[in-house]
Amino acid sequence: MTTYQGSVTARICAWARAYYSKSENQPVFNDYLAEKIIEDDKKLLLNLILKKRRQEHGVFKKNVLDLILPIPVSRSIFAEHEFLDFKKKNPSAQYLILGAGLDTFAWRDTSDKTSYFEVDHPFFQSIKKQRIKNLHLENRAIFVPVDFRTDSLKEKLKQAGFDSSRPTFVTIMGLSYYLNFSTFISTLKDILELSSKLTVLFDFYEEKSLSDTDRRFEELKNLTSYVGEPMSDGYKSSSVVNTLEQLGFAVNHLTPYEIKEKFLSGQIKKIKAYDNVHFIKAEKL
Repeated sequence: MTTYQGSVTARICAWARAYYSKSENQPVFNDYLAEKIIEDDKKLLLNLILKKRRQEHGVFKKNVLDLILPIPVSRSIFAEHEFLDFKKKNPSAQYLILGAGLDTFAWRDTSDKTSYFEVDHPFFQSIKKQRIKNLHLENRAIFVPVDFRTDSLKEKLKQAGFDSSRPTFVTIMGLSYYLNFSTFISTLKDILELSSKLTVLFDFYEEKSLSDTDRRFEELKNLTSYVGEPMSDGYKSSSVVNTLEQLGFAVNHLTPYEIKEKFLSGQIKKIKAYDNVHFIKAEKL
């Protein structure tokens, strides 16, 4: 958390989704609510991130869009496509979003059978709830405030009405960047206990030598540090896959090249995928 009323990176990701949705002729996903939900943040983002400190702090040596858009856009396409496929096979699915931030999918989906549970820090979640209210949107999600330092995810979800007998789809997008490997795996172990039919999606970055790593990622890390949200160390992709398989997951590992080919082609092919960001789809066996 920062002094800027909660997560700045969550606001940046919403801005990226809004920009993509408005600028593409045929967007793969259309987050038409993103621009509305960050209306109060535009001045903050423009002054703090895009203009005021650009030269002084040297966090934007390359094009802003090339720096900010690739991860939020590609993982939104990934998550929304996978969930819609999951829902076709499981009409009564539950969708659990950990670190929901300013995600708006629950309000854009038309399904009446899906139950949405949004988990986030109590402070930032209170901001989102007020914004949803200000936009006069109906209650589409069950908000579950969780402080992982003190709260039990399982107990909080149970109190909120989470049904462990229903097929459950979980996304943990963007959180791994700020957690060490053991903490993240501990979170996955907790998630394993939530349902017998479970699919989990998440992204992570792989730490490489500077000579191998996309230099933009160093700039991205500088940016998140600057706004008060420094990243943790990256993970080794082999360790991620091996650990998940040991936990009993069937793992589909999408490499940076596959992310580029699947999610950043066609109309958005000019947006270059990061060469050290990976996606995981893990299904409970």
